Amino acid sequence: MAPKRKIVVVGAGITGASIAWHLIHLEYEVTIVEQYMPASGATGSSFGWLTGVVKDDATDVLIRRAALADWKRLEEIIPELQIKWSGSLSYGEISGSFMKNETLLHNAEIARLEPALVNPPEQARYAAEDGAVDALEATRILVCKACEKGAVLQTQTTVSGFCMTKGKVTGVLTSRGKLDADCVVLACGIGVSALTERTTTPVPILSSPAILLRFAVSRRMVKTLISGDDIEVRHASNGDLLAAEDYPANGNVRETAISAQLAVRNRLAGAESAVLIKYSVGERPVPRDGYPVLGFTDDSKDIYVASMHPAVTCAATIGRLVSEELRDGKCDEIPQNYRPSRFI
Repeated sequence: MAPKRKIVVVGAGITGASIAWHLIHLEYEVTIVEQYMPASGATGSSFGWLTGVVKDDATDVLIRRAALADWKRLEEIIPELQIKWSGSLSYGEISGSFMKNETLLHNAEIARLEPALVNPPEQARYAAEDGAVDALEATRILVCKACEKGAVLQTQTTVSGFCMTKGKVTGVLTSRGKLDADCVVLACGIGVSALTERTTTPVPILSSPAILLRFAVSRRMVKTLISGDDIEVRHASNGDLLAAEDYPANGNVRETAISAQLAVRNRLAGAESAVLIKYSVGERPVPRDGYPVLGFTDDSKDIYVASMHPAVTCAATIGRLVSEELRDGKCDEIPQNYRPSRFI
């Protein structure tokens, strides 16, 4: 038998975990290299919203439209993911036209759907097919399942560059020494830029920080995932209330956390005594031009980049597409404007 092709996946966030899980089921020899621990980067501070609602002209429309079906496929195989398909309710800026999979609800309907919402808005968008996943736990599960199938996880390991032989990548240089590879998949978020800057195709990935907050509450009061112009909340599996906030321009995260706590207490009946347990900042990777980056950096096909936002929403689809492309040499579902070659 021919030896298995060795693939090193750099990064054990939700994207790298999904890619590794998909690859190991295609009989590759997979090693996952993580600088810290799985989901310790942006994934660990993700709100975990799984939504298929997307504008026709969105940069990531092709992946987002497939995302929910791929998550449901993955959940059938791995029921431990425990995705909560509760739908989402969005209010704030309402226009006359609605996107696919959305319906318009009026005040009385909103009050029936979310009775804890104080002073419900006159109108809101309801996406019944939306869901939410614990991104940190999902990442750990995918990594664990991949390792059970034979993948190797190296944590607390930094990748500093590539090993080259006659112009071809033969592995990666790590803080533990050389690691052989026939192909290297870069799924390390904002770390992609530093690793590709000396290659023929530097890939510019920017940081878009966001804040995840966790509150202790006396009971469950939110039935869906609520995304408004004042709060964005959902319940975690243990009953805690999770909230997402944009990173403040002045950098004062503590002040934003206090304001978020006040908004939650005022907006939700039953959350008047919500206690802030913790908050964290995740540096979400966003390609410079806003389009996902999926593909080989050059014709040698030994370095593959997988980076986009929102990574959690699209992770199941990214894992499927990347694994299919590495198996077949190409994937027609990935459009040309997602390819790294656009940065040359």
